[in-house]
Amino acid sequence: MTGSDQHRMGVEADAVLRLGMLYMGAGTGGYRVIRGMKRAGRALGFDRLDANIAVTTITCTFHKGAEFRTVVASQDSPGVDASRIEALETLTHTIRHRITAEWLNARLDEIETGVVKRWSLPLLVVAAGLACASFAVLNHFSLVDALVVAVSAAAGQFVRGSLARKKARQLASVSAGAVTACLTFWVVIQLLGLAGVVSAQAAAPGFVASVLFVVPGFPLFSAMIDLSRFDFAAGISRLFYAVTLIAAATLSVALVSWVTGLEPPTHVPQVGDPRFFIRAGFASFIGISGFALLFNSSRRMVLIAATTGTVGNLARLALIYAGATAYAGAFVGGLTIGLLGWVAAKKARIPRTTTTIPAAVIMIPGPSMFASIYALNVGDMQLGVTAAATAVLTVLSIGTGMVVARMLTDRAWLYGQHIDLDAPLPPPAS
Repeated sequence: MTGSDQHRMGVEADAVLRLGMLYMGAGTGGYRVIRGMKRAGRALGFDRLDANIAVTTITCTFHKGAEFRTVVASQDSPGVDASRIEALETLTHTIRHRITAEWLNARLDEIETGVVKRWSLPLLVVAAGLACASFAVLNHFSLVDALVVAVSAAAGQFVRGSLARKKARQLASVSAGAVTACLTFWVVIQLLGLAGVVSAQAAAPGFVASVLFVVPGFPLFSAMIDLSRFDFAAGISRLFYAVTLIAAATLSVALVSWVTGLEPPTHVPQVGDPRFFIRAGFASFIGISGFALLFNSSRRMVLIAATTGTVGNLARLALIYAGATAYAGAFVGGLTIGLLGWVAAKKARIPRTTTTIPAAVIMIPGPSMFASIYALNVGDMQLGVTAAATAVLTVLSIGTGMVVARMLTDRAWLYGQHIDLDAPLPPPAS
């Protein structure tokens, strides 16, 4: 291979790596990243491509004939952008001919400049407020509590969103948003208590719902899907990323609760009246819609996620009402979302992860997460361990249901059939 050919190989490798970094920066799992990179690599003429995907770094070795080139790239701050995942998937699925690095870079330029944040900060503030208020309804808090939660979560999202737009560190923006939401909740219920509208002591446990907008549901479930494939580099790094954000949020909340005296609920009441399912249906749909907007989802993604998530959450609640364990209900809820999401994503021609993960976020046991840290903070080890175990097992059950749904509906994913670079390119679409 001549010097010119080696230079050309480097340019092509950089283009494919850039594609992978955009995928990774949008928050998708390692399987989707490597699959997209291999589609582009095959179209550029590479014989083999071996990549190691982490949450902020990609190390990839490209092979062409007897030559190879290893390239490493990293980014500082991962995030979630469902619209960008869709745009990248659309690009790689339509590569049905040989391409050049210049062509690929031009398409990636269009995505970087054209796929921007769909929703304004004021709309996202409202979305966070409604999502957390819906979660309060699902956890049997009163209507007044839900309204206070909506105001508090909106204030927290405003602070978090404002810091994020100024490129602040995620831990700083998450912590500041959580503290703002908690303090706002405490101030409002104190004022309402003085006015005789509510009992401040009775309303206090509702503060846990006001900070659920900071729970990183997207990386949490993406990590579980990667780990189910034994993709430990992608799965463990993404899981630790999610756990770090959760720790920052919960420790911030624990600090505020210690100062203000706010105490999280020790348990979530069970459904005692079948009429609750009507409220739960509306609350699930609105809550999932709000969370999906925070992930920069398009309108159809929001609609599909809200519909599938509502059905899955109602199935979970119905099983629990019928006497099943909370973990069995969570598993069936995740399985239902995964199966319905597969059907809906095929019909709408969008990546299933952009609908199934937002749909599952509503089932995350936020109160248990915050209760565990609070209990450990005050020295109640029994409650702390119990609440933490409840949170972990519930998230595992939801994720397991989604993984089983993926195994049942995606043969290539089940058998680990990545893109074969030796296979010819598919024929152009008719």
